Amino acid sequence: MSDTTNLEIVTPSMVLVSEPVDMVVIPGSDGQIGALPRHSKVMSTLERGVIDIYNDNKFTSRIMIDGGIAEINETSVVILAERAEKIDKANKQMLEERLLAFKSQENHEDKSVSDLANKNSSFIKAVLENIG
Repeated sequence: MSDTTNLEIVTPSMVLVSEPVDMVVIPGSDGQIGALPRHSKVMSTLERGVIDIYNDNKFTSRIMIDGGIAEINETSVVILAERAEKIDKANKQMLEERLLAFKSQENHEDKSVSDLANKNSSFIKAVLENIG
């Protein structure tokens, strides 16, 4: 068995991923960060972008995040993100329906509702662009 690092991707509503991986590449604010087992300790802010997950020396999964923070150490990578979506398991039709629902709230009279709808719409558009 090869060395692995434990990857956790957490949003306010759920733990999206909690699994051992060979390597993970994350969208750091200063560029891509590749994390392998026994990585030195790093804390980084994250940009909106795609997380690439590798197992058995091959690419296995992609997850879109909407920024966040990452803590990397010798045994784990923990990512806290406001929004995240598994690109390879995303249902395009459901995402398009969610996008329409968010767009209908973008001009809501309550500014907090309209701001959240704009952020969610923007994220769903980015996910749809990445799933083709």
